[in-house]
Amino acid sequence: MADNKLTGTDEEKLHQLCAKTYKEQAVWFLNGFWEQHQAQAETLWDYVLVCNKLDLQEHENGCALDEMQAHVFLEKFNETQTVRDMRTMLRKTGALGEKERPKAVPLIHHLLYKYEVDWHVLVNSAQGDNSKEVAEAQKKLDAVQDAFKECAARDSAAATALLEAQSREAAAKKAAEEAAAREAAAKKAAEEAAAREAAAKKAAEE
Repeated sequence: MADNKLTGTDEEKLHQLCAKTYKEQAVWFLNGFWEQHQAQAETLWDYVLVCNKLDLQEHENGCALDEMQAHVFLEKFNETQTVRDMRTMLRKTGALGEKERPKAVPLIHHLLYKYEVDWHVLVNSAQGDNSKEVAEAQKKLDAVQDAFKECAARDSAAATALLEAQSREAAAKKAAEEAAAREAAAKKAAEEAAAREAAAKKAAEE
């Protein structure tokens, strides 16, 4: 179970929160602002799933996307802001220092920008007050993730079967072509032999 306590200054707490997995960041946000944003729970789970998919190195164990992946993430949800827009807002609120130039984008930065919540309140929010609701939402997320993995496994098996079928088809086609070539060569040899025999017969008659 993830640690539900952040320590240090608010800035340090935010850094700790950004280091949590995509799922843990979403859960922390929902715990902190359940009353205001419970209607967005499904959207947040969609965010988590897409982050897991885009993070090619860490997947569900990751915590932040690189800038290119972050732009793909924003495009998938038809978000109009850019990573630069997001960071400008975060600097204005103090969530990012003026000299901070992070190379990765944690999910929590997007949530802070999109829902315009106070990051000080977020990092100090009580966790577990709505554990039943969040647990139910997590259960739905786990079910979707399991279904996604099963689908990926089926796709992989289907792709392997297709490659094997294509390989067998190519081998059969090559064998047929070779047989046809041998048949053509044999026919040509027979014709040449018949021609030589006819020539020999004619010469004998003369």
